[in-house]
Amino acid sequence: MAKKDYYEVLGVKRGADAKDIKAAYRRLARKYHPDVNPNDKAAEAKFKEVSEAYDVLGDEEKRKLYDQWGANWEHIQQGGGVNFGGQGVTFDFGDFMRGGGSRNGGGFQQESGPGGFFEQIFGGFGHTGEDLDYRFSEPQNGAVMRDIEKTVELTLEEIDSGTKRLLTYQALDACKSCDGLGVKYNRNPQKCGVCGGSGRVRGMLGMSQPCQACRGTGNASFDLCKTCGGSGTMPTTKKVEVTIPPGFPEGKKLRVPGKGVVGTGGKAGDLYVSIKEKPHSKFRRVGDNLEVEVEVPYTTAALGGEIKIPTLRSTVSMKIPEGTQSGQKFRLGGQGVTKLGGTRGDLMARVKITVPKQLAREERELLHRLQDLEKAKA
Repeated sequence: MAKKDYYEVLGVKRGADAKDIKAAYRRLARKYHPDVNPNDKAAEAKFKEVSEAYDVLGDEEKRKLYDQWGANWEHIQQGGGVNFGGQGVTFDFGDFMRGGGSRNGGGFQQESGPGGFFEQIFGGFGHTGEDLDYRFSEPQNGAVMRDIEKTVELTLEEIDSGTKRLLTYQALDACKSCDGLGVKYNRNPQKCGVCGGSGRVRGMLGMSQPCQACRGTGNASFDLCKTCGGSGTMPTTKKVEVTIPPGFPEGKKLRVPGKGVVGTGGKAGDLYVSIKEKPHSKFRRVGDNLEVEVEVPYTTAALGGEIKIPTLRSTVSMKIPEGTQSGQKFRLGGQGVTKLGGTRGDLMARVKITVPKQLAREERELLHRLQDLEKAKA
């Protein structure tokens, strides 16, 4: 095995990222697992081969050495003073299942992720391909769960007044029949064909470690779960009504406890809701304030007068002075969008002076007289 190409064993390219390597390992481990292929020596050998390849490529430091030195990476590692192998090096199976690793004199030397072997092969709680984001929560009492993040689009009016949303989404929860393991214990256990019933195998550099095929029990005492088919997950449609308070800003997340992905132990992660503001046809958001363009007749701009200004909630009147110029802004305090906490920003009304496309005869005559007066001034 030492002379074989680990990348070729897993069927991935050398530039593959950790996610692709893990996915390839899960697929192959599930395919060649002894419980899926009872009494199949070829599948058993392939399972060992795949596990050894992932033991190296799935570890960032080991992979770096392997990429640089190939089959001689173990010797380089030993020469570098890394303390592997030797007398008294054992693996604690309880730590292995909880995500721990080898112990030598009570100190950890190697760690694996939450959930151990089953999380690597039968994990993947959560992702269904929807426009949702998933992330691990910290394990609680041995449970592995995931949070879900979902984005909701809101109009300015909805942000201003607050709103409710009924969210419907699908998540891959841990299978209740097998608690997310993908396997169930049977009543007639048989001797494990991988470790010969000892519960331990020789790993890298001859170190003793728990047999992954039987989880260190020495018995092939489990079958693939019939409910989930060995995946450990079941698609679940979730519905939850979320109340979004007035002024809830982009970038902030609203936490809904227990509405994430259900993991092992029946513990559920949380749902985190963030908002995305829809573009508005009339108003433009400028920080905590709003900006709106208001058309003003050229006569009103020249002589001054009262104009109507739209807001998110109604229409208000405002006086403008004579000689108002196009592009000039007027501030209406407290007429902007509601902020989180109840206060409101301001509304900036930007004047756009309008000129009629058609004039009545009397209007034209008056404008000609005005034009003559302007020429006389010059």
